[in-house]
Amino acid sequence: MLLLLFLMALIFSWIITYLIRKWAIKKRLLDMPNQRSYHTKITPLGGGLAIVACWYACIAALHYIAPDMIPDQIAIALIPGALLVLLGIRDDALQLSPWLRLLVQSLTVGISMYLLGGLTKIDFGCFVIDNPIITNGLAFVTFLWFINLFNFYDGIDGNLGTEAISICLMSLIFNCPNALIFLIPCVGGFLKLNWQKAKIFMGDAGSTFLGFNFAVFGIYFQNQENISIVLWVLICMVAIFDTSYTVVRRIFYKENILTPHKNQMFHRLVSSGFSHQQVVLIQQSLNIAVALGAWYAFGTQTMILPVLIGILILFGIYAAWVEKRFPWKHYNQTFTFMSNIENGYEESNSEHGA
Repeated sequence: MLLLLFLMALIFSWIITYLIRKWAIKKRLLDMPNQRSYHTKITPLGGGLAIVACWYACIAALHYIAPDMIPDQIAIALIPGALLVLLGIRDDALQLSPWLRLLVQSLTVGISMYLLGGLTKIDFGCFVIDNPIITNGLAFVTFLWFINLFNFYDGIDGNLGTEAISICLMSLIFNCPNALIFLIPCVGGFLKLNWQKAKIFMGDAGSTFLGFNFAVFGIYFQNQENISIVLWVLICMVAIFDTSYTVVRRIFYKENILTPHKNQMFHRLVSSGFSHQQVVLIQQSLNIAVALGAWYAFGTQTMILPVLIGILILFGIYAAWVEKRFPWKHYNQTFTFMSNIENGYEESNSEHGA
């Protein structure tokens, strides 16, 4: 029965993505190429809706056929993600007020964290932070960052979809009932039409929704399964490091972090001559080290922090290699902070949902 559900999710995801593409063209929900884009053709948006529809259908089905894989608490905590989907659809079609975006994202995070009971602790293996003010404050900010960093990371064909599948696979390392295995076919059906050259882009509705889901599972695993949320951060490290490194570096250079640019590491690798597929494979090769580190740290809890530090050193070497291939470029165009948020973070999401 579970295998049948997996196959049905894959097939229906592909079919729904295909139908959404037709609908998006008809309704003119399109991404227009610009000077910061890596695509040259007008491309439909909204493919992430197929992921959302199939994922929620899988959650409903699992609730009946395998309830141990999707406990009531996490199923309920995932429901507020629908607010992000509605927000993303609307923002893809009509640029919304940045304050509305922030308000809805904060409301979504707040509701989900309440339903999850907050974050009880942050376990580094060799020490634990359990002060509720610190843990919940950090969790709230990190939750918001997850929603947005996955949006930032969605900038070339197949990039975010492939990373999402890798995260789902690596979560199996934690050896506990885990519904994320069924997110794989939901993303996979979409990815068939998003691979270079993409016939449809994910859009904000899909990218922010994926970040939301991964944050929810991370908090739940820490609270209920006693699986360190630091390990969860570790398996998401490819997306986290690329986006966070870029934002921190732009701040260091006193650049407006919301002006258009092509300085994320995957951007620069494409600019250096690699194809979209090659860059995706390069980025995913890093997940081999991440998976091995997560597996070792999960088995030897006292090594969580040393493994995290080691992975960060590895990613620092990777960043230096990217810099050597294609040095950082400064983009000093003048844009206001808010107008760029209204544009859906296009500064690092050059394809706005690839």
